[in-house]
Amino acid sequence: MLPSKAKYFTLSDLVETDPRYAEVKTQLSPYERGSDEYLSKLMELCPLSQYPSYETYLAQQAAPIPNSVEVGYGPVYRNVMSPERHVSCFDISLPSFYHHFLLSTRLWPKNDCLGVRPLDPVTGKYMDHYKFESYERIEERSRHLGSGIMSLVNVKRCKPLSTNDFIVAILSHNRLEWVLSDLACQAYSLTNTALYDTLGPETSEYIMNLTASPVLLFAKQTISRVISILRNLKYVNTLICIDDLSDQELHVLNTSLLSKRHNTKGEEISFHCLSQVEKIGQVTQIPTSPPNLESIYTISFTSGTTGLPKGVLVPQRNATAGLTGAISIFQRGDETVKFTKEICFLPLAHILQRQFLSFDLSTGSALGFLHEPHPMNLVEDLRILQPDFVVLVPRILTRFEAAIKQALERSGLQKEAYEGLLTRGPMKETPNDASSTKTLNESALYQNIVAKTRNLLGLDNCKFLLTGSAPVSVETLKFLNSALGVQLRQGYGLTESFAGMCFGEAPDIDKGTVGATAITCELRLKSVNFMGYDAAKGKGEVQVRGPQVFSGYFKRPEETKNAIDDEGWFSTGDVAEVDERGLLKVVDRVKNFFKMAQGEYIAPEKVENMYISSCPLVTQVFAYGDSYRNFLVGVVGINEEAVRDTLGQKHGSVAPLKGDELVLAINNSVTIRKDLLNLLNSSCDNLQGFEKLHNIRVGIEPLTVENDLVTPTFKIKRAKASTFYKETLNQLYEEGSLIKDERL
Repeated sequence: MLPSKAKYFTLSDLVETDPRYAEVKTQLSPYERGSDEYLSKLMELCPLSQYPSYETYLAQQAAPIPNSVEVGYGPVYRNVMSPERHVSCFDISLPSFYHHFLLSTRLWPKNDCLGVRPLDPVTGKYMDHYKFESYERIEERSRHLGSGIMSLVNVKRCKPLSTNDFIVAILSHNRLEWVLSDLACQAYSLTNTALYDTLGPETSEYIMNLTASPVLLFAKQTISRVISILRNLKYVNTLICIDDLSDQELHVLNTSLLSKRHNTKGEEISFHCLSQVEKIGQVTQIPTSPPNLESIYTISFTSGTTGLPKGVLVPQRNATAGLTGAISIFQRGDETVKFTKEICFLPLAHILQRQFLSFDLSTGSALGFLHEPHPMNLVEDLRILQPDFVVLVPRILTRFEAAIKQALERSGLQKEAYEGLLTRGPMKETPNDASSTKTLNESALYQNIVAKTRNLLGLDNCKFLLTGSAPVSVETLKFLNSALGVQLRQGYGLTESFAGMCFGEAPDIDKGTVGATAITCELRLKSVNFMGYDAAKGKGEVQVRGPQVFSGYFKRPEETKNAIDDEGWFSTGDVAEVDERGLLKVVDRVKNFFKMAQGEYIAPEKVENMYISSCPLVTQVFAYGDSYRNFLVGVVGINEEAVRDTLGQKHGSVAPLKGDELVLAINNSVTIRKDLLNLLNSSCDNLQGFEKLHNIRVGIEPLTVENDLVTPTFKIKRAKASTFYKETLNQLYEEGSLIKDERL
């Protein structure tokens, strides 16, 4: 049953009613509205930012609604592509991500869908190619898996096989079977929740018991962890390993290794493997029951920086709005490549990767997975897959930057030479006189550099790189844009907005902005008086509202009430400014601040973000202030190659050092550390003197998920970091300020 058209405003409504899209409407006119052909053509005609022209859109991307200013708030901004109303979804016939996937299956059944590198049974090594399963095969398998899950769980609960009132939990790194499980849930309107495989057992137990999930799908490598927490899981009755298991392995699991035979409801507990469950579903063939706009797609637990994680309720409405926002702003393909390929790198438990999973499977595109779940395998798999775009976090981009610079210097190019070439970029016009021979030669050298750097990282076919989830240096973005010859785009969003609700355009990467609000939501700034931010003067806390915004926190009504006001505005906790073109620039965070001995208030996240976004020498910063002291100290993650090259120019002993040796040399030398600190502070002109670091300890990656100092989305767990580095921080204060007498 389709939802009422009056309640929702779709992207197809927009192009049919807004005169600016007359050209789109004309090209759609041969097709019946809502038909597969119509929807396919509309997708092909996106992004909407090219109507009436891309230059017009770049000049003004979001605009304030007239007379929308209220006391304590700035004006309400909407994207200029849909200034009158929010867009809810692509078309009323596509009320869920699953319906988009089914459309792709109908339109392009033989297209590559999900792919992995096969393992050679003889050598035990992964082969140098990807093997894909088609859309029609993935659709069939997802139905069988969903039917099998429903059958097993409901038989044990003594309920009709078609009952879909339970939540499915998934514990695995990125892989084909993860997406298969997600699609299986959607086919039967089963809500799912993803457990980060880096979270501790207490958090997994908490989520499983809070959601009362009766079924857990898990990877074989986590089997010992599953067995260890089973005793404390109250409601689980079905455990499904997504790897193949032999009959003997299953027998051992179901006899010797079961720590208990029944759950607290008296239901029998059993282990199965994925292929078994698919076969069961193939037999039972329970009819699918696809979701609607208000069906809960997933509960995404945000691993909080303090306490237990909160579960964000994500209806299909949020997912389809986020998907539609992405389709409206990103080029799907081009004349040479109609269907794109992406590598699935960010954890699928990370909402940004889920957003682009939906983008891929809604556009007939192919998605490949790392052969093993470690960032060190990324470049190897990029070289084999040759994707058309990649979604990455800033710390990977800084590693790319360092690797490119290192390779260029190994090739014999002087730093000044390649930086000059990359700064000038490609030649825009062909010279027509003899004096321009040098320019021609430089252009040829530039193109050669770009070709080699793209090949080095496996980005030969890449059209754009998208980054989000944390600040990134503008200099890093500019360097990669020039060195790789690809578009760099930065996004902004939250789990509560189904990831990206703003996406920056490639020409704006040097502005430090994250783009305009999408057509699927609106935003405004709220004054934060205690921090000195006045929305009337252009800075305040970002509030968002619209179809892309979540409906609440799972079983936490008070927190929901505190986060979403009576008018539907969600307070993000991020402080930002909006420029004259409607572009958002995040500058600070609300709440996290402390008071120094002389009375100054410090917002540590503002300080940390400023260092990371302003200085390509650093990849991580943890700023700490003791309320009895009058200066800040910090733990800093360094860009190894960039720091070695920069410090090596003055301190020759540093030049040959790598890894731990480099870290030790910096930390053991007050002189070297002071020089590094002065370089960092000189990059942060927008910080007041009391906001700058006065002493530091460095490391290659001092804050990791594994040591429980950052969340899986790389937000610092401030209390835990303070405890973990307590001795180091005390030593820094005992050593004193390294720059106390110098002008900041």
